Amino acid sequence: MAGYVLYLIIALASCFVASRVSDREGYVMADRIRLSIIFWILFIPSALRIYTGNDYRTYIYHFHDSYRDIFVVTEAGFNAVAKYVYSFLDEEYFLVLFALFAFVTILFFLKAMYEQSCDFGMSFMLFMAYGLYFQTYNTVRYYMALAIVFYALRFVRDRQYVKFLIAVLVAALFHKTAIAVLLIYPVCRMRWTIYHYVIIVTAGISGLIFKSQYMDLFVRLYPSYKNEPEYLASGGMSIINILRVAAVLAFAIAVLIFRGKEQQKNETIGFYFRMNVAALVLYLCFSFVPFLSRLGYYLIISQVLLIPELIKMSEGIKIKNIKLNIKKVLVAGVTFCAAVYFAMFMYKATAENVKILPYSTWLTYDNEDMKGYPEMEQYILIREDESQGL
Repeated sequence: MAGYVLYLIIALASCFVASRVSDREGYVMADRIRLSIIFWILFIPSALRIYTGNDYRTYIYHFHDSYRDIFVVTEAGFNAVAKYVYSFLDEEYFLVLFALFAFVTILFFLKAMYEQSCDFGMSFMLFMAYGLYFQTYNTVRYYMALAIVFYALRFVRDRQYVKFLIAVLVAALFHKTAIAVLLIYPVCRMRWTIYHYVIIVTAGISGLIFKSQYMDLFVRLYPSYKNEPEYLASGGMSIINILRVAAVLAFAIAVLIFRGKEQQKNETIGFYFRMNVAALVLYLCFSFVPFLSRLGYYLIISQVLLIPELIKMSEGIKIKNIKLNIKKVLVAGVTFCAAVYFAMFMYKATAENVKILPYSTWLTYDNEDMKGYPEMEQYILIREDESQGL
């Protein structure tokens, strides 16, 4: 129960401060102070946690293997950072590494939202409600890569593709799935015609028809899964994500219809809209792909920016015989839906594939428990599982 209360306090406190960020000329210093407060609200619980998350111990073993020059399946950038930090400290203090990854991840997420969103407070609220912050307690490599890629959206939007390439390559040093956005983002940045939509629907149908062929291709690209049938069977249709993407697309279409053809040419909204169309096809037609959510999140992270843009665009919409402030109604509706989504996310927080609860902090542990010497029996089992998947 204490963990739920802690997470609720983190979410409410940070969202309250975020709502005060104005992003107006003359408020730069005040905004920096508020952003710093938000950063520390998020960073401190992340840095203080220990054995919280479904793969926390596995990461300790990966840190250890990287430091000892033992073969490990994680990416080169991750391995180099782990080895350098442990070598510098001359000890396997894994807490320092977890804190370092949390620092970089939170920093890039906040910078991305502050510099790209038309309403930082709304974007941040969605970021917390979707559970993106709390999910950084798991798969720290992936969420650091996602944060960097999210920040790099600005380069695609502004057609600064060299900067985008560099940012994605850096992200891929920590999680190789980031490479996928080198193709996906520029394609979504293009202005689609009816023919493009026909192509993407056709590609989706091919996923339903040629499932086995796509799986063969996947195994060739990622041979480490060849002898791991439990991972190959881990794909599954995410009804929640499908409904979420469909709802956002329906919301976008409704706003664009009411605002008329001129507003429909908004390139930023079009970019984010097409990312969600691609995500819907992915979730509907390629649910058999292992860890589909990791690819999907590169696309639906755009909702954190798209929804505030749509709400801003709703200003001026008037419906005959209805005297309502449409923007206020939409803000209230989105906030309510976000709160429900957050409640559902927290309900699953103790599940085996999440395990961000119960929350534990190293402040209650002895110093010896904070060194990365893995329990030999568990370490041997993990090493055997990885070697069988090569």
